Amino acid sequence: MGTLRSFVASYPEFLLAALSFLSLALLRLALRSRQLLVPVSWPVVGMLPFVFGNLGRLLDAAMDALRECGCTFMFRGPWLAGADFLVTCDPAVVHHCLAANFGNYDKGRGFAEMFEVVGDGLLVADAASWARQRLVVAAVFASPAFRTFVLSTMARQAERLVAFLDHAAGGVVELEDVFTRFSLDVSYASVFADDLGTLSFAAVAAGAPVPAFGEATRVASEAVLFRHVVPAWWWKLLRWLNVGIERRHAEAKAVLDDVVYREIEKRKKSQPLIAGGQGDGGDLLSMFMAWPRDPSMSDRERDQFLRDAVVGYMFAAKDLIVAALTWFSYMLCTHPHVEAAILAELKSLRPTATGGKGGQHAVFDADALRSAPYLHAAVLETLRLFPPAPFEEKEALGEDVLPDGTRVAKGTPIVFCIYAMGRIDGIWGDDCHEFRPERWLTGSGRVRHEPSHKFAVFNCGPRSCLGRNLGLSNLKIAAAAIIYNFQLELVEGQVVEPLNSVVLHTKNGLRVRVVRREAA
Repeated sequence: MGTLRSFVASYPEFLLAALSFLSLALLRLALRSRQLLVPVSWPVVGMLPFVFGNLGRLLDAAMDALRECGCTFMFRGPWLAGADFLVTCDPAVVHHCLAANFGNYDKGRGFAEMFEVVGDGLLVADAASWARQRLVVAAVFASPAFRTFVLSTMARQAERLVAFLDHAAGGVVELEDVFTRFSLDVSYASVFADDLGTLSFAAVAAGAPVPAFGEATRVASEAVLFRHVVPAWWWKLLRWLNVGIERRHAEAKAVLDDVVYREIEKRKKSQPLIAGGQGDGGDLLSMFMAWPRDPSMSDRERDQFLRDAVVGYMFAAKDLIVAALTWFSYMLCTHPHVEAAILAELKSLRPTATGGKGGQHAVFDADALRSAPYLHAAVLETLRLFPPAPFEEKEALGEDVLPDGTRVAKGTPIVFCIYAMGRIDGIWGDDCHEFRPERWLTGSGRVRHEPSHKFAVFNCGPRSCLGRNLGLSNLKIAAAAIIYNFQLELVEGQVVEPLNSVVLHTKNGLRVRVVRREAA
């Protein structure tokens, strides 16, 4: 009995010692793994030490591993955790899974759970639900009314961005924060035909908080990232307990729901619908509400469809604008010869709007920028090196054999590393790490087409992004307005590198000095 009491008394110390030993062992493995390009699957912990050893540079570590492994490898998680998944950046595999054998690979229920905030929208929907939604979204996006409305909205918001930067001229701004506010205004106006007013110089200078709707989108994005980096049981426990980031996520989702559903009800009462798919305006919500109703849908189901559609669009549009413009600006700051070439190209065009004192500020619309192939090439080159969504996820519905001979079991998650795909010399050549817009131009100066399974920034196959051309036009409008009117100078001493996230933001922001072009 005395021996038993002694063991019980010493049990906490024994447990502490065991945990300390395991922690030190894991740390040692992490340090050793950091020195290895190819992940090693250790007993019990699998390849987890590789992740811990490269937490600050996970995307680049994955790129190095993929290069060494021939563009595909199986990541092994801890024993019994069910955390194994296939990682690839092989264009042949991308084409096989996302196009040729598209029916065997779905988003999976786990993916939809992590992106709970967008409901059952097109971003996460599978099978029949996806097919129905894509039919409606494709028709809306192809509508001249919607395209005209979105592009005119971007041009108007670009004028406000120019005005904001003009106020800030001579000083330093955190550009990623500016683009975050700008993207919220653009996406909100495109959906609701209303101004959120986030990018106000007076409000920013006074430190005024982002409006509740904008703050809700930020919190929701953080929650999606959190769900990606912790075990599913952990965030589900927090959700059940309603604490921490999961509580803030639920509150943010409630704010989004409240705004969107109130707007839907307001439109029902005030906007007559016109047969043929046109309502009172070309904004996204009006276009969706004017679409012929599915008779099998109840009022509640239709409202849910409208809510999911507009929230999903806002998240996709916002993330593209923020990430792409931030990295595009950084590339121009570090490649002045590219900036000079774009500026020369823009000076050969006629601005479509002027403003500011004496009308010295200019903005170009999408039609004018059709004659700016070098600008287009520079945007594509930015997206190649810094894709806003650095990876894509799928799940195998059945057994399969990939083009490289890799066998895939049913239920295997597959991660397509889009970030790595743009930086592998076997795909893009020995200069793949260089920012060189010329690679996108033919000998005659036209923009070169690359297959989507090689340049998968806008996905590939049946799920290819419907808003690709519209998104590129929006980016060019904003980029041209900035380049033509201002010179951005990178503040010295800062480290600009990618954040490990579901959206490729910078880790520490992007601080630049804004100089008016005439004074540059």
